[in-house]
Amino acid sequence: MKNHAIYLLATLAAICSVVTTVQAQSPRTRTDPDSFVARDLTKELRNKMTGDYTLALAGDVLMQEPMGKRISPELKSVLRNADTTIGNAEVFIVDRRFWAGPNGYGNNWAPKELAADWADLGFDLMGAGEAAGGEAGMISTLKIMEEAGIKVGGYGPNLTVARQPVFQELEQGRVAMVYALPVGPVASSSETARDKKGNEGAEQWGLNTLKLTQSMTVTAEQLAQLKAIRDTVVARRMEPDVTRPIDIPKDKPNSVELQGKTFVLGDKPGNYLYAMDPKDEQAQVLAVRGAKEYADFAIFSMHMHENRYAFQAYSQDHYPTDYAVRLAHELIDNGLDVFHGQGNHTMQGIEIYKGRPIFYNLGNLSVHRFGADGTPDGGDGKTYIEDGEVGEQWLQQDINLMAYLAEVDYEEGRLTQIRIHPTDLGLGRERPWSRMNIPMKPSPENAERILRLVQEYSKPFGTEMIINGGVGYIDVPDTATVSVGANIRAGFEK
Repeated sequence: MKNHAIYLLATLAAICSVVTTVQAQSPRTRTDPDSFVARDLTKELRNKMTGDYTLALAGDVLMQEPMGKRISPELKSVLRNADTTIGNAEVFIVDRRFWAGPNGYGNNWAPKELAADWADLGFDLMGAGEAAGGEAGMISTLKIMEEAGIKVGGYGPNLTVARQPVFQELEQGRVAMVYALPVGPVASSSETARDKKGNEGAEQWGLNTLKLTQSMTVTAEQLAQLKAIRDTVVARRMEPDVTRPIDIPKDKPNSVELQGKTFVLGDKPGNYLYAMDPKDEQAQVLAVRGAKEYADFAIFSMHMHENRYAFQAYSQDHYPTDYAVRLAHELIDNGLDVFHGQGNHTMQGIEIYKGRPIFYNLGNLSVHRFGADGTPDGGDGKTYIEDGEVGEQWLQQDINLMAYLAEVDYEEGRLTQIRIHPTDLGLGRERPWSRMNIPMKPSPENAERILRLVQEYSKPFGTEMIINGGVGYIDVPDTATVSVGANIRAGFEK
């Protein structure tokens, strides 16, 4: 008994000794912010890929069936031989045998076999399109594409996940891609993913979106007329039968709000101007900068349908909007290496900004929108394709049936050359329906035609492209690449 008591006392003493030792440990030293030397962001935000690196870019990939076996070998070679190949998955991918639900079928659903076909073509990272299949379509697409080895960026079960980049690990370094969809004037903000904040609602599947507001220019005379019309309406707010009058509008200088639309003073009527939501804009900037700090190479992909003019047919513009140019420059100033634009269903130009390429729109690698066969409404005896022939004509014009692939070369983190490969989806509509929208190498005449247009659309940005042998060449000197990020820390809040 005595020995047992001695043992217990010895054990207790040992425990106390350990506790005392732990408590006696020095506290973690605090970093002195005044003497701390922060990292040089110009080094963190440069292109850190080593050796030779090649990126291939395609625009909208709106395919409803696997067609890799029928694409021209020259185009397949561009996609397959790159270290990284990207495009926008303008479809949702499902097992068609079991697909049913509120989002139906339409012209953006595609079979699960398409993912393997894309992987065989060389695609590594793809944008999320417009999430046309709803939550079920997003879940199905992510699962099937992951099984095929392709990562899809831009949507997820909440905004945090949707805004996260997707990554590719290579010997030369880590590649990151952030994807976003502008909403407001064209796409609906209901497609935005949502985080749960306290007791406010619930998480929601959706996209990483960038909210836009749109205004239209009018002349000084027209602005005065609109203001007069608006003021006569507002003047009735105090009539006896008005239970709750509206607030008196507070116009910004040279601007009038009328029936939910904003009109601003301009030289000519009908120009669209766009403003990005400041919080959404900053979120994209931080997503890209954070991606670049974590990775060696950063891509930003955005699906844009907005036009510059009110008198321009929907999604058929050959030049970028004002906000697209501003955002591309801002992102490059925060470490972006490549801006990948798509969505407008037409080709747009190429800009080299601080030695980083901006592809405002590469056109459609495919725009296979014939949909599933069915019985159209009306019982007029037409097939689904026959019934949609007139309605789909806006996507079957020559401007929609030409595109380009971009092949971008880097050496030790510096852009050296861009090669532009023209693509023919059925120019002149000379192909039968069964062969329309399959990417093919154009005839020499059409290749020259397409490349001349890319030259024209790139002129406003000072980009020079040489055409040789049916391919466009943009050579970029070492001096074009300048460092970014030197002034970022000065803008941090203390």
